Amino acid sequence: MASSAHYRAGEHRILTWPPDAFYMLRRLSSIPLLRSFVGVSGLYMLGIPLLLLANIVLARTLSVADFGTFGFALSLASVLAIPVSGGLPMLLTREVSTYVQRGNWPAYRGLVAEAYRWVMLVSLAIGSAFLTWSVAFGGMPAQYLLAAFVLVPIMGLNTIRTGILRGFGRSFLAETPSQVLQPTLLILGYLVLALLGLTTAANALWWYVAVNVMVFGVASIMLWRVQPLAARTANTERTDKLRWRRALFPFMMISATTLLSTQVAVLIAGFLGQEEVVAYLRVAERGAMFIIISFHVLSSIIGPHMVAAIQSGDIERQREVVAQSSRLMFFTSFPLAICISLMGPQILGLLFGSPYEEMAYLPMVIISVSHVFLTAFGHIGMFLSMGGHERLTLASQVLGLGVNVALCIFLIGPLGAVGAAIGISAGGIASTAMNAFLVKRHFGFIPGMLLRRSYQ
Repeated sequence: MASSAHYRAGEHRILTWPPDAFYMLRRLSSIPLLRSFVGVSGLYMLGIPLLLLANIVLARTLSVADFGTFGFALSLASVLAIPVSGGLPMLLTREVSTYVQRGNWPAYRGLVAEAYRWVMLVSLAIGSAFLTWSVAFGGMPAQYLLAAFVLVPIMGLNTIRTGILRGFGRSFLAETPSQVLQPTLLILGYLVLALLGLTTAANALWWYVAVNVMVFGVASIMLWRVQPLAARTANTERTDKLRWRRALFPFMMISATTLLSTQVAVLIAGFLGQEEVVAYLRVAERGAMFIIISFHVLSSIIGPHMVAAIQSGDIERQREVVAQSSRLMFFTSFPLAICISLMGPQILGLLFGSPYEEMAYLPMVIISVSHVFLTAFGHIGMFLSMGGHERLTLASQVLGLGVNVALCIFLIGPLGAVGAAIGISAGGIASTAMNAFLVKRHFGFIPGMLLRRSYQ
């Protein structure tokens, strides 16, 4: 592993603003990362508006309280699914990428078999525990609880497919079902429910479950076609099982803290009985989602690039992967943040109507500004994880989650959705700052968009 001493001895420097645009474009055009970025960006540029349209249909056809109930149920399902979906995509991406590079198909088959086994066994355990809790303490209506429980194994199976396809370097195929097929089917179903006068939070949830089942079927077909014949016919080898399990827990906890950081505000508001705050916050987050399109795009494609750079031991290659990803994210997110800040009320009023144009605008701006700050540092948390420092990434995520929870508890009551947005943003900034420090300490360079190699 390269040390900070190597970094100091190399030809590196911090650029003053602005960076050399010609240099940046020349470097970007020469790397496979950009080609993958362009392809998957197209999916997200289509998928995020489709997902936004699905939420618009529901927001227009459900009351604010019912829309909040629907959002709370989905957040609850996402949290319940953490043990089966959290950690698996990152672990599978890293391990599958390694096995593909080495041609170790028996170990690959063993890894996939263990992943399916884990999802099924843990889903049964979660279902039993959750059923016992709901019978003993009550809470949400049974139909919402049942839909949330059914979603747990389906989410786990979908994450297995996504992680494997990313490990094969087929990020475009990995994202197509969830980015295009899923929101399209959701929109069609919600429109049919509205035309038939059957739009309720419960019906919307069950259609969401059905769509996830269809997405899993399509992703399974894609994976079957991607796998080489050697991967299908090889024997199953589980000699790395103990290592997989040791790595899964930190990855799962990283995913759990990441997910909770995005959902904790919704959960706190929901448990406080403030369904309208949940609705406003979900609309604000959907609007701010456009800011981090590039972040999600790169999350799906950059894992194998990081693994290859780290295994090479070349600090310049490692630094370049982080720097190029941060530049791609920042220069695509910053203009969108400006547009949202200037035209946010008009956009919200046109799409979601009153009272969202007033109540969701400021939370949306707060979250958008924090997203722009985060993109300037790149996927440094993932870089630490791909380099075997997943426990350090977990520590930074726990710090961010703690800041998020504390601020949400104190601010949601007096400030509503604005307080929730402040908590979400502060938690993300705290986690990113700690990750930047850890990358400098363990990899020998300061991550961010302004760092590059000196050139003649």
